[in-house]
Parts: sequence; structure tokens; C-alpha cells
Amino acid sequence: MPGDKSIWHRALIISAIANGETEITGNPAGLDVESTKRCLLDLGVSISSSDGKTMVNGNGFNGMRKPENALDVGNSGSTIRLLSGVLSAQKFETLIDGDSSIRKRPMNRIVTPLSQMGAHISSAPSGGCPLGIKGNPDLNSITYDMPVASAQVKSAILLAGVTAGVSVTLSEPHSSRDHTEIMLRRCGAIVEKDNNKIRLDPCPELTATNFNIPGDFSSAAYFIAAAILIEGSDLLIKDVGLNPTRIGFLNVVKEMGAAVEIHNSREESGEIRGDISVKHSKLNAVSITAETVPSIIDELPLISVLGAKAEGITTVSGAGELRVKESDRISLLIKGLRSIGIEAEEFEDGFSVRGNQSIIGGETDTGGDHRMVMTFAIAALASKNGITVRDAESSSVSYPSFFNELDELGSN
Repeated sequence: MPGDKSIWHRALIISAIANGETEITGNPAGLDVESTKRCLLDLGVSISSSDGKTMVNGNGFNGMRKPENALDVGNSGSTIRLLSGVLSAQKFETLIDGDSSIRKRPMNRIVTPLSQMGAHISSAPSGGCPLGIKGNPDLNSITYDMPVASAQVKSAILLAGVTAGVSVTLSEPHSSRDHTEIMLRRCGAIVEKDNNKIRLDPCPELTATNFNIPGDFSSAAYFIAAAILIEGSDLLIKDVGLNPTRIGFLNVVKEMGAAVEIHNSREESGEIRGDISVKHSKLNAVSITAETVPSIIDELPLISVLGAKAEGITTVSGAGELRVKESDRISLLIKGLRSIGIEAEEFEDGFSVRGNQSIIGGETDTGGDHRMVMTFAIAALASKNGITVRDAESSSVSYPSFFNELDELGSN
């Protein structure tokens, strides 16, 4: 698998504000991670890559410089939200912008808490980007109840707090990805968690350490789904990240009856990783509610495809966050499913899919959303007539080699 892009983003950013040289290893990820790297270079961070290693020379919390132009985050929500936290504690002003998709994504969810800390942030009239950030090295401590469980929002606040040297106390409605907390601890920060409450103590500095990035579980999920769907499949996926806050999809497909097993589980660079074996399986329907959603948010569209072949009706609720991703994934998903012959119902915060359906095939619009592209590519494998997937090149956002590897597996 390509390297976990959630961890890659954080490894680059945290290394940039640490003191010393960090070595990052692991397979490269897609265009989103390149956006983070490009923005850090524009901020004066020294980054070099050779022989499968990326070296970052961090100069501490105040080692960045004002960029000459606006920072371009491309399609990456992680880049803009995480960097906004760091930039809120700098001594200069920054303008951050991105593509048309990023401009539609809500930024008030980070603007509100960062402004409460003392940052000066202006957004577009829509509440999105471009964002103008006038940094304030003397940010305030914050105690904040997050209205939505979001690892990006949580990380923005934690990174602002650690860079400014102030305490942060956060409460989440449900647990979200904890890569930021793990990596800050490895660099010397004191981050404690009690149920869904996270506390960061003031930290004088972060110390550089090395990171070995595991394979991206969200990318692996597409091949797990393919092996479950296609009769005769027997697949082993090696060296995948198995962080408990990320593998909700694995737990759900096991609940559906899938023959999935973990092998060679181990911890490295603070993250659990291992190998996943999966075989073709008959499935039963499942109901997914808000508590499970944060650990399966990227893979929920895949659940709809598996649900169409399961016994019973599969339902997803509490997933309104899907509407503010790279696209309105609920609306786009239901339209796409119906266009290829799958009966599905749309709700404000989720969807339902009737099982035991035949996937006829046809043509589907993905809105240029990489997750939707890969979801319908997997659906095509189980269809009668194949599927024409529009904007297929968008898969390069997270998985540039996706179609090549899918082709290689199909020929084995």
C-alpha cells in the first residue's frame, strides 16, 4: 500500500516544528501529501528526499518564514487545517488557498477555536478558504468542546497549542484518529487522554525523532472489499497501519461475516501495523451508527457496495460529515449507485442499501472525488456489464498507482 497519508501529513508538519533532523521512511503517498510538502518548502522548511528517505530539518516552533505567495494546498483538507494551527502561532501573516473543492469545504470549524485562542483569521464569505491568518505567538490556552468528531480539527488546535506553548483541553463527541497525539508524544509533548477528553500540557520544545510510515489502511480497504466480493479471491496485504481509531471498516466487515484476519501485528514508531488476509465471503447486512462513523468515515461509500451484495438491508446513520468531504459523498454515492442499477435510499446523515442485488453497470459521475472513483472501480469488478468511471485520474490524490495495481491483481 502507499504510505498512510494521514500519518505522512503529520510527520512532515511535526518534524518541521521540532528541533533537529527527522528521517521519514515508508512508501510515498499521493498528491495531497505533496501539497503539504510544497507548502512547508514555501515556509522555508528544509526537506530533501533520496533512497526512499525524506529528511526534514526542523528549526523549532518559530523557525518558519513568511511565504512569498499564497500557500496552495491543492485538494488537501488535512494540509489547510493542520497548517492553520501551526501558522496561528507564527509572527507573520499567511494566505492559504486551494482548488475549487477545497473552497467548498467548511473552515469555520477551525476558525472558531483558533480565533478563541487569539489567532486572527479571515475566511471567504462562505466560511471557507482562502484563509488569511495573522499569527500570534502569544496564543491563549483553550478548553473546547468539539461539536463534531474530527481528527483534522483536533489536530489544528493541538498544533496551535504546542507551537504557542500553551495548554489545550478538548472533548470529542466520539473518538477520532489519534495519529497527532501519538506523534507529539514521541517528540516529547505530554498529551493525555481520558475517554474522549484530550489534554495537552505546555511544551517548551519538540525533539526530532524518526518516523516509519505504515501502509495506508484506507487504501487497503478497496482491495479488502474487492477480495470479499469476487469469488475465488485469496489476498494478503502486507505492512498496513492498524491503528484502532482507523480500522472501523475491518471491524464492520468482520461483523458482516467476511473472512478477514490480521497477522504479524507489531508496533513501530508508535503505530500498530501488520498484514491482512482476506478471502471471498458471503455477507450479512449491518447497521452503522454515529459512534462508529469516525473510524470508518473514508470507507463508508465502500460499505454501500458490500451492502448491495449482503443479506438484508444495510444502513448508515450519523454520517453527515460525508456531505462536507471532497464532495457531498452521500448525494454523489446514491446517484452513482442508482446509475449502475443498485437500489439505495438517501438520508440527511446517511443512507441505506437493499441487499442481494445485481450490479448491472453503466456510467457514474464521481465529482472528481478520489474516494468515489475507487469505490465505483471496485463496484465495477462485481458488475455484469462493467462501469465507466468518470474523472478516474482523481485517484492520484491518495493512490496514484491504484488502477495499475488493481490490473495486476486481476491478472493473477
